[in-house]
Amino acid sequence: MSTAPDSATNVITLPATGVFAGVSENARRKLTAVGRFESLAHGAYLTSQGTPHDTMSVVISGNMKVYVHSHADILQVATVNPGETVGEMNLLDPVLRASADVVVGDPAVVFTVTREAFQEMIAQDTAVGLELVTALGKELCQRLRKSSETMLRQTEETRANFRDMDY
Repeated sequence: MSTAPDSATNVITLPATGVFAGVSENARRKLTAVGRFESLAHGAYLTSQGTPHDTMSVVISGNMKVYVHSHADILQVATVNPGETVGEMNLLDPVLRASADVVVGDPAVVFTVTREAFQEMIAQDTAVGLELVTALGKELCQRLRKSSETMLRQTEETRANFRDMDY
């Protein structure tokens, strides 16, 4: 695992990578104190689309595959790698239902925190809360930009395919 023990308390703290690269050690330590680390085997489901969901997980090692489905169609929409999060939208906008299936690809270690524990922590220290919510907001913005670029590319490819068709 890429985390290191905190010398003062001998506790593992979230690493300063991915979504938490620019987050202070103090904020990462406080977040770590209200969550838990766990190991997950290949093929394990972190969550299933449509089921109640009130946690955010940070991938520490390994990866997750994200799938959405409707009727008989299943589409892999993302791979979540170390430093990236799953479920952060429900911390910020509690719909309470998972928007996708999240399945462990390579065996993984994740850090998980519940919405309730996250909200209590940021209510106790609003400066840390602002720092963490800003980091999560930046990650969501990056995902939105990437999704927009992907959709634009797909639209351009579809149009090019139709132009090339021989009627």
